[in-house]
Amino acid sequence: MIYLTKEGGVTKIVVLYNHKGGVSKTTTSFNLAHSIAERLNTKVLLVDGDPQCNLTELSLAKTIEHLDQAAAETGELQQLPGTTILDALGPRFRGERPDVDVDSIDLIELLDTRVSLLRGDIGLSEAEDVLSQAHNLRTGTDVHQKRNYVALHDMLKRLAEARGFSHVIVDVGPSAGALTRAFFLAADIFLAPVVPDRFNYQAITSLSAIISKWIRENSAIVSDFQKLGLNVPLGSPQFRGLIMQRYQRYAGEAKPAFKHWMQLIPKRVVERLLPSMIDASGSKDVVLESCWTAPVAVEIPDFASLAPMMLTHGKPVWNLTEKETGWGGVVWVGRQEEMSNFKAKFYHLVDVVEA
Repeated sequence: MIYLTKEGGVTKIVVLYNHKGGVSKTTTSFNLAHSIAERLNTKVLLVDGDPQCNLTELSLAKTIEHLDQAAAETGELQQLPGTTILDALGPRFRGERPDVDVDSIDLIELLDTRVSLLRGDIGLSEAEDVLSQAHNLRTGTDVHQKRNYVALHDMLKRLAEARGFSHVIVDVGPSAGALTRAFFLAADIFLAPVVPDRFNYQAITSLSAIISKWIRENSAIVSDFQKLGLNVPLGSPQFRGLIMQRYQRYAGEAKPAFKHWMQLIPKRVVERLLPSMIDASGSKDVVLESCWTAPVAVEIPDFASLAPMMLTHGKPVWNLTEKETGWGGVVWVGRQEEMSNFKAKFYHLVDVVEA
């Protein structure tokens, strides 16, 4: 199989971020990675940057099932394959290396071999203290702390380029901590998943404050880090739009309660989030121009009965088979149509990423 790479070998790092939990960041990241790999025929890296490891659980559903069965039979815990993010970062954080040894990272090829996983680690929350300290000391003279500050960005860029990944999709937790900040600043593209409800509407204000603070604080040290030859993130990922999702439908349309917030949230984004990002970065380039008039990149309704099937089989929702679902007859025909619609929406999201 011949895979295409980005022109000039440039990798795009994409982060889906919202500090409001329950907005389906993980399932959207998973499906987006597969849609990019399928549509563009490229290699895509999925990175589980959430200590809850939900992306790892989804991606390795069948592997975990088999290992758990073996554990039940033998009474011994079976280890998952591959290197975790914490394994990779550990030697750098402890000062044993100047950077992460990307050549030693063992990635996991998923069912679609164009997509690989750098799996999560429950212990990844330990990185919060390390990265928080590095952030606090970023303006000092301690080079060890400066290397820790750039470690995530440097690792993702060099790993992607070494292995020929056109895109890196990072799944982050619903937090505003140091770990999430480091992943956000490392990104080239930022998409914001939201559920159309009052709490997501309210969250836009605090999200704007969080992101603008991150951008502003990072921009102040970029020049100094570059003078030291450190691979510092520019810290200004371009906003490519909202992913409006998990809304319920009736007769093919969003229910009225959801429609209300589907109209208000984009307005709040244009009023608060976009200006705050531009003000913090000093550049209009941090916002895709079309987002000013059309801030919603795509609308993805609730997966409903397809969700547990996707979680069970670890496959993008549109690639489920009749045998895997257990549906037949008119039920399967109806689900096929839904699956095709979801595929079209994620393929559209690929166009947004590639804009």
